[in-house]
Amino acid sequence: MRTALIQQSIVPGDKKANYERAEALIRDAVEQPDTPPDLIVLPELWSTGYALAELDSLASADGEEEAEFLGTLARKYGIWFAGGSVAAKTRQGITNRAQIIDRDGSLVAIYDKAHLVPMLDEDKYLAAGNSRCIHTIEDITFGLVICYDLRFGELLRKLVLDGAQALIISAEWPLIRLSHWQALLKARAIENQCYVLAANNSALGGTAFAGNSQVLGPDGKSLCQLDFLEGIATADIDPETVRLIREAVPVFRDRRPELY
Repeated sequence: MRTALIQQSIVPGDKKANYERAEALIRDAVEQPDTPPDLIVLPELWSTGYALAELDSLASADGEEEAEFLGTLARKYGIWFAGGSVAAKTRQGITNRAQIIDRDGSLVAIYDKAHLVPMLDEDKYLAAGNSRCIHTIEDITFGLVICYDLRFGELLRKLVLDGAQALIISAEWPLIRLSHWQALLKARAIENQCYVLAANNSALGGTAFAGNSQVLGPDGKSLCQLDFLEGIATADIDPETVRLIREAVPVFRDRRPELY
């Protein structure tokens, strides 16, 4: 499966600008001279940015506006979208919602961010999700998490125990903690022997974001990586590679959960 990460410089509060930029980057991704992607991953809150105080007016009902926008592009280009969270108005409040959209443009799975960042007062503006999400796309099973979730290894391990062969992480990870981003992504790939697809914001305004979107293999090696500029990164992933690495180093067979 060919995957593409969209590293977008998101404008806080400007949905029109973000829609236009996302569409242009998606078009560039599918019109590359080599094989077009099967799956595209967008960053966290790609349509609104981190304008938490404005989300009451910016969020769409259940994230349907963004799902319809991406669904139209999915049908046009014959691609999947996964991750790429949006602000969704729900009965529980506004959630930070990742979406999976199939080649026919249908919204087939969602994940609401479970861990809200206390340092940024996310809990004052957002409602935390209470469920996990794994979904099979073509022949690979993916688990979805969002930004701060990356710090909670228990959640990602549970997704892998539930069958995930790849983890998708949509983020607005700050530049000041770039070293954490790099270390945690590699650790999650190695300890779970799975692919990690991480798409981050690259805006360098009042709050500078880390960029460095990347795909890591189940051995922790980087398959593609961007720097601090807006752009597209592509990598091929194969479930057979996951099987072979888990067979060579049988971590899951050797677990002793009765001790921990």
